Amino acid sequence: MAPAMARWALFCGLWAVRARPVAERLSGCGDGALGPDLASYWLVSTWHGHANRTDLSELREFNVRPLLLHHCVVHGNVADFLDEAWMTGLRVVVELQPLLFVEPSVGCFMTNFDCYQRIKVAYRQLLSQSGIWSDGEYHPAVQALLLARDPVALASAVLGEGDVRSAQAALLGVVSAWDGVLGAEMDLGVARPVPLDITVLLPMALPAAAQTSTDACFRKKASQGGCAGPHSLRAMYMTAWQVPGYQRTLDLPDLTRRGFWPPPDPPIEEAVYVPHNDVFSSFLSRWVQMFPGSPSLAEIVNYLRQFQEFLPNEYASSGGKYSSLVELNNTPV
Repeated sequence: MAPAMARWALFCGLWAVRARPVAERLSGCGDGALGPDLASYWLVSTWHGHANRTDLSELREFNVRPLLLHHCVVHGNVADFLDEAWMTGLRVVVELQPLLFVEPSVGCFMTNFDCYQRIKVAYRQLLSQSGIWSDGEYHPAVQALLLARDPVALASAVLGEGDVRSAQAALLGVVSAWDGVLGAEMDLGVARPVPLDITVLLPMALPAAAQTSTDACFRKKASQGGCAGPHSLRAMYMTAWQVPGYQRTLDLPDLTRRGFWPPPDPPIEEAVYVPHNDVFSSFLSRWVQMFPGSPSLAEIVNYLRQFQEFLPNEYASSGGKYSSLVELNNTPV
């Protein structure tokens, strides 16, 4: 495999998410249940901590930026909202509508977890109508795209509480959704390189069923037989690394088929996702790490260290784009 080289570094930010009104709220931005829109939005501002989070200075020493996100359901023109955010000095995270994944009968988690077509169509529509994109460029206020909040919990709700396939199903769904985003960007001619970061809220440790690696395997790099174990970012890496179908050689003609493999309908626990676009290179260059809950400094550092140890040398030693660590509090439903 020879994926396009992508810069990777772990300059991080810790984000907190709250739903309560704050001074940074803009006109036309409100709370409440999501409507039929394809996305909602998060305003990003500096987070100053609280009585139970007093280690922000230590976090900064590890290049962790503490940021606060305020949920916003826009009750007006999205382009005007983004313009006002930009002029006010705020950045915005766009979150896809959860119903795209779990709407009865048509959500992609409800139809075997292949989210490519569903998300491609929806994201192309979002780009065309919402004001977050124009003439090949994302709006300068838009910082990141949040594909899904806790897809493992969503998969568990679909498959059944405690189903051992939930983590693998969620990862396959997320990677195929990412593929759909790239497909929509390609269709509309979004200029490269794309400045928009992409993220997903994953638990730090995946459910027990994903803990299949031995200690020896866990300490190896991915290129030397290393396994993901319960580490969610390592598991994301392993799920995303597949070469796109169009890049397959004639030596592997069956793998030129894109989507879930092996065909026609593999069991989730045995499936791999062969993408239409180069998801792996996009993952290396655009991923932003999000942490749920309130992980300690030691947990954050250990998590990142384990991922850095896992990366092949050509990625671990390269520098460039930063990623962000995210703490979520009082997340609205």
